[in-house]
Amino acid sequence: MFELRNAGNIVPPYGSPGASGEAATIEYALEVLGVQDIVVCGHSHCGAMAALKSGDDLSRLPGVDAWLQLARPELAPALSAADDDPSLPGVAQGNIVNQLAVLGSYPVVRQRAEAGRLRLHGWYYEVHTGQVHELEDDGRFRVHAG
Repeated sequence: MFELRNAGNIVPPYGSPGASGEAATIEYALEVLGVQDIVVCGHSHCGAMAALKSGDDLSRLPGVDAWLQLARPELAPALSAADDDPSLPGVAQGNIVNQLAVLGSYPVVRQRAEAGRLRLHGWYYEVHTGQVHELEDDGRFRVHAG
């Protein structure tokens, strides 16, 4: 297992200016280690997703604010549709789907996936129940059976 963790499971768009630990980790995992499965795993009660939903002023946290801005445009529909559930399942699951799409825009990811040498997975972990929901081909998250 080769792990990359960051706030909000955000994958910077391919070709973003400046160095990116996420881009370097993706390239290294695929090109050097030969990783064959990538899981984007979000979770309930995510602070990053709550910050996006609240729309609070994050100017005192400029690094956090800039980081979350990477996810905000794609999450706009999920943010506006979210109810008052503090676990934010719709927002977190929407973010997982969006980050998988961003990940798929990386040439090394796209090439390996198209060649059948890489599988992308989306998981949503419910902190309060311990259940893992897996993104299915129909775009819905279902409790992982095993």
